Amino acid sequence: MNKKTNTVILGICFAAILGAVFIINLFTPDKDFSEEENRVLQEAPDFSLSSYVDGQYESRLENYVNDQFLLRNSFIRIKTASDVTLGKVDANGVYRCSDHYLMEGITKPSSEDSEKLLASMKKFKKKYKKMPMYFLLAPNAANILQDKLPGFAVTEDQNKYMDQFFHDIKELGCQPLDVRKALSSRKDDTQLYYKTDHHWTTDGAFLAYKSAAKTMKLKDAVSYKRYVVKNDFRGTLASKSGFVNGENDSLIIYMPDRDKDYRNSVIYYPDTKTKTTEFYQLENLDTKDAYTVFGGSNHPMYTIKTPVKSEEKLLLIKDSYANSMIPFLAQNFREIVVVDPRYYFEDIDALIKKEEITQVMFLYNANTFFSDHSLEMMLE
Repeated sequence: MNKKTNTVILGICFAAILGAVFIINLFTPDKDFSEEENRVLQEAPDFSLSSYVDGQYESRLENYVNDQFLLRNSFIRIKTASDVTLGKVDANGVYRCSDHYLMEGITKPSSEDSEKLLASMKKFKKKYKKMPMYFLLAPNAANILQDKLPGFAVTEDQNKYMDQFFHDIKELGCQPLDVRKALSSRKDDTQLYYKTDHHWTTDGAFLAYKSAAKTMKLKDAVSYKRYVVKNDFRGTLASKSGFVNGENDSLIIYMPDRDKDYRNSVIYYPDTKTKTTEFYQLENLDTKDAYTVFGGSNHPMYTIKTPVKSEEKLLLIKDSYANSMIPFLAQNFREIVVVDPRYYFEDIDALIKKEEITQVMFLYNANTFFSDHSLEMMLE
């Protein structure tokens, strides 16, 4: 009798816990963005018959539940600690690699999504036939540093997807900026990617900039000094995976020798109505996401006006990989209008006309680009 009573009590307690979690989840406000993973979280999907029939509604609903679950980050850390104890070297899409690197796997693009995006880019280029357009698609760490991946790790061939994409956009009249060779040639003597974060380092961004500058015919006459501004940076991959990596990262900034001209640049953020002359926001070094030292938090759009002699005005359509390269690009353009399609919902054509844009540059990392739909929607 006691055993039966205990079973009933345990069952009631379990049901009560599940019910409590459900109710708390129901009334807890959804989060738009995860600082732990540095990505936009899935919002509650709107139901429609067409989305239900083609399976999109169920998929988005599942992603929504996973992203908004109560104490999600804590459960990830607990699971990862258990996995490490059992000898696993991957968690939540992140591998523990040699030399203390954490790396994400390679994202495989959907052929259907790629076709839609290329169609949008074709329409966009057709509207601006004479305007030079460039596309820098940055390889991820698991591509350039694939020799550091665990021996059993099976990843997609990112180079195959990048080669095809570069071929397709070149046919549209958009000039590819392929920086893979420049990065690969220095991978043994330069830390190109953070060990705990998915971004490339400032050194990696600088090498990519110098490679892109040749194709874009930009003058690379500015010399820089490197400054280490933080030695204990732990980025998104450490948070996402829960792995306690044994080696922190350093955050490095580059300051041009033309300090007087540099300080005369004006950066304006319309969403917060603030201005600054600083490309690096050093006050963010003590925040959770210290990578925001490069340009601050995510902004839909902002402008950079510089004192350089060039009269060219660049529209930079980008993800966060561009943030550490922007200070280098600023030495070559009178004005840069920076747009993040994930948050920008205004008319891009009106912006181009208003700001009198003369060149367009797209800058994405391949993993984000092949899994994100915001660019396609913005260009439509």
